[in-house]
Order: sequence, then C-alpha cells, then structure tokens
Amino acid sequence: MKKKLTEYLINLVNIPSVIGSEKEICDYVENFSKRYYPEKNIIRYNNSLIVYDEINPSKKTLALVGHLDTVPGENDFTGQIIDGKLYGLGASDMKGGLAVMMGLMDYFSDKSKRFNLIYVFYEKEEGPYIENGLEPLLTEFDIIHKADLAVALEPTDNKVQVGCLGTLHASIIFEGKRAHSARPWQGENAIHKAADFLKRLADYGIHEYEFSGMKFLEVMNATMVEFSGGRNIIPDRFVINVNYRFAPGKSIEQAKKDVLNLVNGEAKVEFTDLCPSGDVCLYNPILSKLIEKFSLPVEAKQAWTDVARLSLHGIDAVNFGPGDPSQAHQKNEYIPLHNLFKNFKIFQSFIEI
Repeated sequence: MKKKLTEYLINLVNIPSVIGSEKEICDYVENFSKRYYPEKNIIRYNNSLIVYDEINPSKKTLALVGHLDTVPGENDFTGQIIDGKLYGLGASDMKGGLAVMMGLMDYFSDKSKRFNLIYVFYEKEEGPYIENGLEPLLTEFDIIHKADLAVALEPTDNKVQVGCLGTLHASIIFEGKRAHSARPWQGENAIHKAADFLKRLADYGIHEYEFSGMKFLEVMNATMVEFSGGRNIIPDRFVINVNYRFAPGKSIEQAKKDVLNLVNGEAKVEFTDLCPSGDVCLYNPILSKLIEKFSLPVEAKQAWTDVARLSLHGIDAVNFGPGDPSQAHQKNEYIPLHNLFKNFKIFQSFIEI
C-alpha cells in the first residue's frame, strides 16, 4: 500500500484546489470512489462527497472526514519526494489525510471490516464558517449522523487531538472627527482613542482553561486594522479586527461577552465569523479503544477544526491525521511519508477484523 498511498497523494497535490476551486479534485475523488462503491452509495453535493457502506446495525459506524480545499500558496517542489518528504500545497493540510481515506477505500474493497465506514470529502473548509461545505452535508443528509465516532484527518502528526478551540472575529470600531494633521485640535484622532484598548489587548496574555481534563490556551489578538484618510489627515475612523480563540465549555455568547468586557464601552463592536468550540469526547468507547490499542498520545487541539461543527450536530469527533501541523499553510509545504504510512497502518489495523 505504500506505493499506492504515495501515488494517490501525488495525484492529489498535482490538482490545484484552492478554496472555491474544488471541482477538479472532487471529480477525481468521485471517479476514484466509483471503483469501489455503487453510485447509490455516493452522494455529491456541489463539490463535496459522501461515500458510505450500507449500514449494518450490528456494527458501530466510523466516519472519516477530510476537506478538499487548500489555502492559496506556493510550492516549488509539487509532487516531488525529497529526503522522505512529499511536497505540495496541502500535502499536510490535508491531502495526506485524503490519501489515507482513499487508501482505506481501496484496501477494504475486498476485506471484512469491524465498522461501517462513511467517507466525507468536502469543500470550503479554509474560508468563512458560514460557507463551509460540511454544513449542508450535515443538514441535508442524515447518513453522517449515523456515525458513532467521526475522525477528521486534519494534520496532528499522528496524535489524537481532542476538542478544539472556538474562534470569533470582532471589528472594534473607534470613531473620531476628521481634521488636517497640521491642526489636530480641530479634530479627534480615532487611532489615538484606541490606545487604552490596545494596551489592554496586548496585556491579555494567555489564559489557561481546563476542560474535561485537557488544558486549552485562550488567546485574543489584533490581527488587522483599517482607517479612513491619508498621511496628512486626522482619521475619523479606526477599526481593529480582533480574533479570539476560546476553550471548549465556553459558549459563543460567553466569548462575545469576554470581548465586550475588554472593550469596556470605548468603541462599537461588530461580531463576525462566529465558530463554536468542539467537545472533548474522551468518553467515547471507540476512541478509547483506538487510543489504548496503539498507545496514541492525546492532546488538546489548540486551533479550530470542524470537530466543532460535528459536535454541534451531536456527533462525537476528534482530529487524527498524518500531516505535520507545523507545515500547514507554509510555503513549500510537505508531509513526511513515514507519517502517511503510519496513519494508514493504524486505521487499517483498527478497522480490519
């Protein structure tokens, strides 16, 4: 299978699939799936796919989940293997995970399985929460809801990452009065009005938060600014984009309140792209067996993934994939091939009877 997994991943990274341009890669995966599944067991919705076994009620059901898109980026070595690393945009995040899913589809085409398997390939994960391609698959079709455990093959370096941080963005809007910069007393500088807030934000630091025995780190940062005017104008508007990453167990409403408390009434606040946190489901018996059987390291997911969306739909979910998290969104992204092979072997051994 090593040769096949490598071939599948080279094919995947050679197909550009920057967010919003997933048709070609979805066509490729759909045609691949048709080798192993009848058309009645393949659902295509826009550029997302669900491929599934007939559900045998005597077996538990495992869903394997991966996004087809990548962020924009550059890679000078696409499809090349150098020092045991396979290069390509999305190699770690998360076409390596997709290759494992394809390898499992191939391997189990003629072998007995301990679980019913559902494969989910979806578009637009790397963009706004409300445009994410997994949501309509969950709302329009009931098959994913049959999963007793869902595994997102996001890059985790073959560690089980449980839960995930919630995330929100907020526009903090400071308003002043426009004037010529030679006569600032005739105006009110919107940038200067933000000084106290920016100091509090800079001092926010890292807040440790424990949930279900796992330690998450809450952080809040300014990530972008915009203002009106030019170099010789006292600006009458200054907007700071704040990104808040908050721990499981905290609702979106509580997270919004944390931001409002820091603003302290000094500016207007507009919330955008609100993404819930993901549950820590260490109680799940399938997950417990997976961790125990392979002595897998377990850690908190210090980021946002669609584990949160699956949790919101009442589906236990974790992150466990072959990619190197430090390579996600990097120029000349790569995946260590030994990670790819190890991840496949773990799933294969766990699923096979």
